[in-house]
Amino acid sequence: MKRSYFFSGVLLLALSMILYSGCGGPPRPAHKADYDVIVIGGGLGGLSAGVHCATKGLKVLLLEQHYKVGGCATSFQRGDFTFEVSLHAMAGGGPGKKDRGLYQLLKAAGVDKKVELYELSHLYRSVFPGVDVTVPSNWDGFKQTLAARWPEEKEGLEEFHRLCGGMMDDLMSLKDLFRYGKARTIATKAMVPLRQRTFYKWNKKTVKDVLDHCFKNEDIKAVVSQLWAYYGPPVDHQSAIIFMAATESYLGDGTWHVKGTTQALSDAYAARIRELGGTVKTSTLVTKIIMEKGMAVGVETESGEKYSGRYIIANTDPYQLIHTLIGEKNLPGKYIDGIKKLRPANSLFGVYLGLSIDLKKRGYKDTELFYSADRDSRKVYERMMKGEYKKGSVVIAIYSNYGDPVYAPKGKSVVKLDAYADNALWPKDDDAYYKLKDKKVDELIALAAKVIPELKDPKNIAVKVGYTPRTLRRYTMNRDGVVYGFYMSPDQWQKIPNNTPIPNVFIASNWSQAWHGMGSAQVNGWRAARLVLDREGVK
Repeated sequence: MKRSYFFSGVLLLALSMILYSGCGGPPRPAHKADYDVIVIGGGLGGLSAGVHCATKGLKVLLLEQHYKVGGCATSFQRGDFTFEVSLHAMAGGGPGKKDRGLYQLLKAAGVDKKVELYELSHLYRSVFPGVDVTVPSNWDGFKQTLAARWPEEKEGLEEFHRLCGGMMDDLMSLKDLFRYGKARTIATKAMVPLRQRTFYKWNKKTVKDVLDHCFKNEDIKAVVSQLWAYYGPPVDHQSAIIFMAATESYLGDGTWHVKGTTQALSDAYAARIRELGGTVKTSTLVTKIIMEKGMAVGVETESGEKYSGRYIIANTDPYQLIHTLIGEKNLPGKYIDGIKKLRPANSLFGVYLGLSIDLKKRGYKDTELFYSADRDSRKVYERMMKGEYKKGSVVIAIYSNYGDPVYAPKGKSVVKLDAYADNALWPKDDDAYYKLKDKKVDELIALAAKVIPELKDPKNIAVKVGYTPRTLRRYTMNRDGVVYGFYMSPDQWQKIPNNTPIPNVFIASNWSQAWHGMGSAQVNGWRAARLVLDREGVK
């Protein structure tokens, strides 16, 4: 068969399917309830879901187990210092150059008017043996800086830029695919080889594959791929899709943070829900989704309170949803088995430091600094997962350099150190756990001191707070303290859908298809809300 006839046939099939298909799905729930939507969990995914439902007139109840909303998007204080819990930088979180992605959602929800976002001038500083490079947070500066160091890689940098931009364009053109009915989904996927060519070519590839395609020098490969540490797997295991799209977002739309820490963003979401007539309750742990005849009809809390709802959006991990909230007997075995087959990502370990010295005055102008004992991401990943932090990698955020005075008084500094961790390495016995925690905190500080020697002197450290997978499990309730959801390898990049086998139960967490991170959490919330609104026939 001639290629032109084949493509014409595919096109006709696709068009015919689109004509006879829409968003589809089961009918809207018919039962009466106190709330249209009950959101379980007040992290950014849940907050985003609640806001986007409330803006369309649905009555929302959001229940959060902690005493404040935000999940990982919060802050805390110790003495003179304010610590950002987790956000280093947010991609596409401000008035982006192409006005796409996250900032569109903030505007649609009316949250953009309640927070102030500011742009960071540099994306990161990458340091490993023989290399120390700082790259700006825009494509022109990024390419110019790296081409000056590696002039022979100039064409490769242009190709890398082209591929990242193409991947983002393709993903944006497919952003509503999750809403389509079965026929339209089949038709859209049939056209991907013609319409979304970058996505089609690279969706089964790793970051290493992209690097090898664009570059020859191993050092520039390591610098360009430095953000692998944001997404989980080392470059030879990490899906090319999330890395390419995120790089385009950071360099194309800007690198942003929230004035007053991400707690200000979380509080803005909660305030907006209340402003739209919704209810937000903290210190309220949901322990059960109440089921009747295969449908969710409400939730029950730890204190025995019951709330009825027409839809449930769970900002939880799927394990909690299956085994605790819904119950295995209420879900098909195929769904449960499918999730069992997926590999969870790693957890994190780190240290919050309040320093009695001003790092900026001592010459440290960095905001985000990656230090690795080895250029090879596979080696340092495996060392971190074994708890060998002396020879691993550390992400260093110097928040007092961000330009927001909230973090530290004049003459002092706030620094956060992050590394990967395996929950299985941390003892259940409290005495053994705290002994190991203290030891590993000192090891991680010693590693960071390779690039910031002032950290060697205990007199410079006024506040030192370590966290482990146990800490993350306590505050987020994610299995094993995992914050990234499923391991982002090429065979798992799709994670799980935002809908579930229960027709009126949806997932808004980082375990679902919009991937993970602060920005993606908010996108996952919007996706869950959008599925509810489609069911309601609301545009």
